[in-house]
Order: sequence, then structure tokens, then C-alpha cells
Amino acid sequence: MTALTGRQLMRAKEEYASAVVESMSHQKALSYLYQIIYNDVSVLGGVDLEKKVRRQFGDDFYDDMVRDITKNQDGSTHQRRDLDSLS
Repeated sequence: MTALTGRQLMRAKEEYASAVVESMSHQKALSYLYQIIYNDVSVLGGVDLEKKVRRQFGDDFYDDMVRDITKNQDGSTHQRRDLDSLS
């Protein structure tokens, strides 16, 4: 067995990552991406999450999201934002 190092190891990792992504169904890829993004914010407190959301999507998005979340007193999840308008 050949132990790769340096640039060869980096290329092997890139090839592996490409193969994994290409072998995923669209739904599996979205699920995986969602988990990565959620993990990124899962450790944030309220202030840091607010800063991140405002920086990424703007004040109106954050304010609407908070309004929807705090309006639902029964613990149900808020309605998801229309992200198409943000592109």
C-alpha cells in the first residue's frame, strides 16, 4: 500500500470528496449540507446568532423570523423564509 503525502494526499482527499458528493442523491446532499450549516450555528448564543443571520440575510429577514418564532406560542416551528428572494 502506498502512503500518500503532500500534494498527492491533498489530491486524493479532493477526489474522495468529489466521489462522495457525486454518489449522493439530491435529497441526501441537501440533508448533509443542512446538518453542516446547523452544526455551525448550534453552539452560538442568541446575540451571535442574530449577528450571523443579519450579516447573511439582512435585518428584515431576521426581524421577520423572530416575529414568526415568538408569535407561535404553542411551540410549533415558524414558517420558513422565502430564500429565493435573497439571491
